[in-house]
Amino acid sequence: MAEEKRGTLAVLALVFGIVGFVISWIPIVNYLGFALSVAAVVVGAIELTRISKGNSSSSGRGFSIAGMVLGAIAIVSGVIFSVLLAQIIGGIWSAFV
Repeated sequence: MAEEKRGTLAVLALVFGIVGFVISWIPIVNYLGFALSVAAVVVGAIELTRISKGNSSSSGRGFSIAGMVLGAIAIVSGVIFSVLLAQIIGGIWSAFV
C-alpha cells in the first residue's frame, strides 16, 4: 500500500515556525525570525486551505497547524522581546546621557 506524501507547504510551515521561534529570541536577527514566523502562518494557512479543498494530502494537517501555532507564538514573543530590549537599551542610554 502506497503511503501518502506529506505536502511541501506543510513541512515548510513547520520549519519556518521552528526557525522563527528560535531566532525570535536572538537580538539583531530577531527581525528575520519575525519574517519567518509570518511566513509560517501564511504558508500554513495556504496549506490548510489546500487540504480542505482536497488538493493536498491530509497527512500534512498537523504540520501546518503546528507551524502556524509556532509562528504565532514567535510573533508575539518576538514583539515582547523587542519592546523589552528597547526599554532596557533606552534605560541604559539615558543613564549615560
